[in-house]
Amino acid sequence: MNWHELDAEVRELSGKLTERPDAIVAIVRGGLVPARLLATLLGVAELYCLTVVKDGDGRALTTDITANLEGKSVLLVEDAVESGKSLAAAEYYLEDRGASVTTACLYARAGAKHVPDHYLKTVDAIPEFPWERV
Repeated sequence: MNWHELDAEVRELSGKLTERPDAIVAIVRGGLVPARLLATLLGVAELYCLTVVKDGDGRALTTDITANLEGKSVLLVEDAVESGKSLAAAEYYLEDRGASVTTACLYARAGAKHVPDHYLKTVDAIPEFPWERV
């Protein structure tokens, strides 16, 4: 995938979103670029990041959002969902802070346990994104 293809995919994903959220939260690292592009396309000024790391078989958040999310609609963005564990952990964190969460990513791997609300397609293998090339 190149940057032009990524832009087209994010634009297509934005078309699947029926409501404009109050805020967008990116799951670091993969969700950063898609979340930033979606914020521009949707006209959303509030953009936050959460870092989720593997912790044994589970996931742990290593960052905190200090803004008040109580009663806000939040779009949680990841580039791709493999198992869905990171997405689930971040969604729980946001809901625990009073946010109404909708999830989105470009691709969901077949067999993911936690599937996002919005995604472009189910894939067997996650493509290499442009920011992953060194």
